[in-house]
Amino acid sequence: MDSVENTVENTKNNKLISYALVILPVIFWGISFISTKVVLQEIPPVSIAFFRQFIALVPLIVWVLVTKTSLRIKLKDLFLLAGSCFFGIVLYFVFENNGLMLTTASSASMIVAAVPIFTLISEALLFKMKVNLKITLCILISIIGVYLIISVNGKLDFSSSTFLGNILIMGAMISWVIYTILSRRLGSRYVSLVITIYQTAISSILFIPFVIPEIHSWKPVTLVPLINLIYLGVFCSALSYFSFLYAIKRLGPTVSSAFLNLIPVVSVITGFLILGERLKLIQYFGMALIMLSLFKLSRDKQKTV
Repeated sequence: MDSVENTVENTKNNKLISYALVILPVIFWGISFISTKVVLQEIPPVSIAFFRQFIALVPLIVWVLVTKTSLRIKLKDLFLLAGSCFFGIVLYFVFENNGLMLTTASSASMIVAAVPIFTLISEALLFKMKVNLKITLCILISIIGVYLIISVNGKLDFSSSTFLGNILIMGAMISWVIYTILSRRLGSRYVSLVITIYQTAISSILFIPFVIPEIHSWKPVTLVPLINLIYLGVFCSALSYFSFLYAIKRLGPTVSSAFLNLIPVVSVITGFLILGERLKLIQYFGMALIMLSLFKLSRDKQKTV
């Protein structure tokens, strides 16, 4: 009887850890919008992502040495690793950082909110996941919540001047969906730390063709952008990718991606605390919808597992 109770308790603890580790990168990524805007003032868009990977490698290598984690992988999985980091790191940042130069953070957040929908469809098609009405409604409700947060005046900024930026952000969204699907296959074979360090190292090489055209724009970086760049590398790349990969393995791509809807919430709160932006009642209501949909989605997912 005690062993059964201990098993149940351990299962609950593992789920709590999984949810904590999927919320952590959401917080870091929500703040990253502001940090990226700051760094973009002195460093070209793709170069930011390129330097992020080198900064991220430092804590990852240290952690591998401390934990004495084996980095042995099968040769055939190198292609899968290269493919996953090409979509989830290289193409994602090429699209996103260039897109952020042309469009607003609000429009970008709304497009990113569509990630769970495309992940759900992909998971249903590729892995034959059972998609019931409750899961579908939860995803739709969360997107409505995001819309309420970013459309304070009742409309989005999809004007012609920012159309290209919005298309680039959509490219980033599609790249992330492919990344979550590929990483799920890797997650069944290797621990998250091994996947993260290989993807970070490989992406550093794959970024080179995209960075070469920006080299002429490199210049000495001042302190504030440098601090933000270090934050992006250590917290938003190394720690966040490791945490999100663990969450995908434990919770699945659909539930993990649904938490990405919290990114705009974090961005709004950060803007209020740092930039003094005031929240309106409709934004609070939108955040409440997102919280509710995520809670219902996670509960329903647990019942179907």
